[in-house]
Amino acid sequence: MSERTRLKQELLDLVESLDPRAPVSQADGERLKSLCDELAAHTPVPAPMRNQQAAEGVWLSRFASFGASHSSGQPLLHETTLKIQSFGNLPDVPMRVTRMVQEIEQSTKAYNNVGYMVNKAEDAAGVVVMYGRYKSVDDNPQRYGVEFHRVGFYPANGLSNAQLRLGFGIEADAVLDKEFGPAQFHSDIVYLDDDLRINYGKLGGFYVLQRQPPPGYSALRE
Repeated sequence: MSERTRLKQELLDLVESLDPRAPVSQADGERLKSLCDELAAHTPVPAPMRNQQAAEGVWLSRFASFGASHSSGQPLLHETTLKIQSFGNLPDVPMRVTRMVQEIEQSTKAYNNVGYMVNKAEDAAGVVVMYGRYKSVDDNPQRYGVEFHRVGFYPANGLSNAQLRLGFGIEADAVLDKEFGPAQFHSDIVYLDDDLRINYGKLGGFYVLQRQPPPGYSALRE
């Protein structure tokens, strides 16, 4: 077994052992970060920005150590609000994350964050899409510069727009799809192979993602 294979398996085993609804212990968090750092040294794709097709895909978040102050220390599947998820652009209503996906498409330069949400009663579901565009920055072949420019909240599980608003307590005339002045971030893809990706974010977070079969929700549609 190669060192890369061993490290990858240890990382995936540790991620699999965690409860995504509970905060990660300090020991597990430190071990996860150490494994990510070690695995990064063995990445099969050391320059994703020069091989963008390798990063294209639908990527499920398996672990997220959020860097932003409002979400630091939160588990992957956590309580949040639509206002937080939309960078303050949509109404302030409570919701809970059930799944987080990132969709990257080379032809359109899409870099979209897709969050699957339920209300408190778990009888209404919706999808928050933060639409982004990526570009190369700083001559860093691992760095994706991302401008988020639009956000939308859409019904899921067969709900109508009216049922979505009723379930989440959103007023009938509230805007749920909005363009906004671009918010700029960057994310470094420090490890990439056929089915695993590790990203380090601008705000200090680190993320472990696994490739999912297309189509995506907001990009890579059939």
